[in-house]
Amino acid sequence: MELALIKLGGSLITDKDRPYTAKPEIIQQLAGEVSAIALQNPHLKLIIGNGAGSFGHQSAKKYNTINGISTDVDKFGFCLVHQDAIDLNRLIAKAFLQAGLPVISLPPVTMGVTENKKPIKFNYSIIENTLAAGLIPLVFGDVVLDKIIGGTILSTDTVLAELAKHFHIKENLRVQLINVGNYPGVYDQYGQVISEITSANYPHIKNFLGESKSVDVTGGMLRKVKEFLAIADLGIDCWIIDGAVPGNLTNAVLGKSALGTLIKA
Repeated sequence: MELALIKLGGSLITDKDRPYTAKPEIIQQLAGEVSAIALQNPHLKLIIGNGAGSFGHQSAKKYNTINGISTDVDKFGFCLVHQDAIDLNRLIAKAFLQAGLPVISLPPVTMGVTENKKPIKFNYSIIENTLAAGLIPLVFGDVVLDKIIGGTILSTDTVLAELAKHFHIKENLRVQLINVGNYPGVYDQYGQVISEITSANYPHIKNFLGESKSVDVTGGMLRKVKEFLAIADLGIDCWIIDGAVPGNLTNAVLGKSALGTLIKA
């Protein structure tokens, strides 16, 4: 059995420089591509995750939620970030349902717990049961409760990475992870797309990996590549591709030629 985890980047599905502004045309395009993927490979299991984009990152930065909650203001901000994340996820869910895809939203705050920002507990059975029922889990970056600092933010990249590791190791599935952004891939120092990143060439290119130019509290490209390298070493191929190119997501998931960067062991 195969499983594809697809992350719809916040910079692709929203205008990250305009607070609370989604890109409905792109979202509909991506929903159509995922629908085509499901038709072409009906045995492929899918998990979709969406980034927070110009929604959740706004309140998260204002209230510094990623660094914990203790005061009443912190707690109020924590709830605002969650609501912002839900608002964007609702738009994604609606588009995917309109495309005929049986998606169901699963907030990480109901499944995961961290300790000083590090995931220590995740209720995988909710995702397992959703997949077994023939549904598509729709997860997203969200606030979670933390045993040390009260609460923090779990990025979509981290959620999908944890799920990828679980299903590859515990369920023995063939897993691939595709990050769909508004960029052709990972750039080198000359502005050219790096076709492949491994643990061998990473030390030579890590200094060229930048942070997000827009409001992004969860780390940008550098953190993304580091997280993907960690799971690539388990034998899970990870792609960072341009989702603005029609058909590129379909090609990546179905093993055809795709425009982007492959991160592998």
